[in-house]
Amino acid sequence: MSHFLKNNKLIVLFCALIIFIALIGLSIRSHSQSLPEQYAGDTLSFGQRIFTYPIQVLSGTTRALFQNDTKPTKKENQLKSDNQRLQTENEQLRKELKISDISKYEPMAVNVIARHPDQWMNTLIIDKGKKAGIKENMAVMTTDGLIGRVAKVNQFSAQVNLISTKGRTNRLSVHVQNKGKEAFGLIDYYDEKNDELIISDIDNSNKVAKGDKVITSGLGDQLPKGIYVGEVVKVQNDQYGLSKQVVIKTGANLNQIGTVYVAKRDPKTIDDSNSDSEGDPS
Repeated sequence: MSHFLKNNKLIVLFCALIIFIALIGLSIRSHSQSLPEQYAGDTLSFGQRIFTYPIQVLSGTTRALFQNDTKPTKKENQLKSDNQRLQTENEQLRKELKISDISKYEPMAVNVIARHPDQWMNTLIIDKGKKAGIKENMAVMTTDGLIGRVAKVNQFSAQVNLISTKGRTNRLSVHVQNKGKEAFGLIDYYDEKNDELIISDIDNSNKVAKGDKVITSGLGDQLPKGIYVGEVVKVQNDQYGLSKQVVIKTGANLNQIGTVYVAKRDPKTIDDSNSDSEGDPS
């Protein structure tokens, strides 16, 4: 009898596991998520938080141990201290200057809690969701530029599609800035070998050159206009000679992403609210 009960428990456990995996599969394939799928996603993200936090603490402790392992001279200590101080100040100043540029988007700082090896350049999971005000199609960036947009939202976590995500539905519309003029184009695909993005469909009449800045256009894909994407490193004609193909290097390092910012507000809404308040007779 006890053997029969044990077998039944195993069957129930396997069935529950199959259902759980099926729910995760459905949430990955569909754009809209049901309530059970959201709970499944949040449950999975909670487990990922548990595994991620000790690893971060352990890596920090290990670095500290290795740094304290050697005993340099007093002069070497002083030089090292001065260099570190200057590097920290310069890095902090650079980041603060860039943060001030994105502050108009009311950026919310979030942490990356999961990034699967087989989807490394496609998606990642962040640790905030609907409860924190995260919505679909919000822009996600670092202090160095855009990395992607929110694709799916659970109650306490969300999935971000990177700008390097494969698929025609994820093509991002951008403007290439050249001497005060803007050329419209679409990010066509990500070149994994060279770690670069390819922009297509730029009209031949538009002037584009190496070193030009690339920003979001604010057209079609619901992202705010003006978020920095990257810099032009090469310009060439497409295979038919009908339009330009532009190669850009992203501002943000898409291979190493830790803390990111979600743009909670489109700057256009700020302008609208200001104009409304000015026109209010009260």
